[in-house]
Amino acid sequence: MPVVRIEALVRTPPDLGALLPAVAEVTGRALGVDPARCWASFHAVPSGAWYEGGRVRTVDDGAPVSPVVTIAAYTGRSLEQKAQALRGVAAAVGEALGCEPGAVFVEYREIPQGHVHTAGTVR
Repeated sequence: MPVVRIEALVRTPPDLGALLPAVAEVTGRALGVDPARCWASFHAVPSGAWYEGGRVRTVDDGAPVSPVVTIAAYTGRSLEQKAQALRGVAAAVGEALGCEPGAVFVEYREIPQGHVHTAGTVR
């Protein structure tokens, strides 16, 4: 169950009904997981609570701020699968937020066995 967390400083949140399923779809396809088993969330950062480019940023800056995305998934994926997930998520987030995929910062974190508690058990 990959988990994708999106953080962005935005004036108006994107269409989450489109963004979150799109992110789950590209993540699941890339990692070989049913997209219904992918979790995705969007977190709007409050204006003035983002530091980038040497200053605290607000929604009134006029200059774009890079969205930050974290994909967390169990170990065992190939480099190509991870790269496909990173590219796909960057494209989906960029499209939803109106920025180039190259402006989206996406990181992939691997979760080793025994480092997750879910459904009442450690996996």
